[in-house]
Amino acid sequence: MIFKRKRHKLPAYPEYIAPGFKKMCIAIPVESIPAIQMELFEYMGRAEAEHSKDPVVDLALAREIAQISSYLLEHYEELSKEDRGLVIAGVKYFISDGDGVDDFKFASGLVDDAQVINHVLEELDITDRYIDIDRFRN
Repeated sequence: MIFKRKRHKLPAYPEYIAPGFKKMCIAIPVESIPAIQMELFEYMGRAEAEHSKDPVVDLALAREIAQISSYLLEHYEELSKEDRGLVIAGVKYFISDGDGVDDFKFASGLVDDAQVINHVLEELDITDRYIDIDRFRN
């Protein structure tokens, strides 16, 4: 058996990201997906408002993460229970106010969110949707 080395690990800093992400890896009923999709939509409204006040907020990166999150939620029903938990954790991490780095206060505030989504994509073996984070780094 050949083991592939993981390219998209969870961020190591702050230290509480990985344990917090793992605690969020809980599948929810398919019927609850529209509520998560609405939370994602509302989060993007906040991101756009924050960007209009402060252009340092990386709206392009937020949109890319949101598009991938939407894609994952659209295919949620097709996934195993374990994989569903990964998707929910990735999306909730993105839309959460209490993640590793404040999304709207720092130019790199969404980088950890992109790293988490890339980790989810790698775990699901969806290799054609990775975010090229280097494009968004200042």
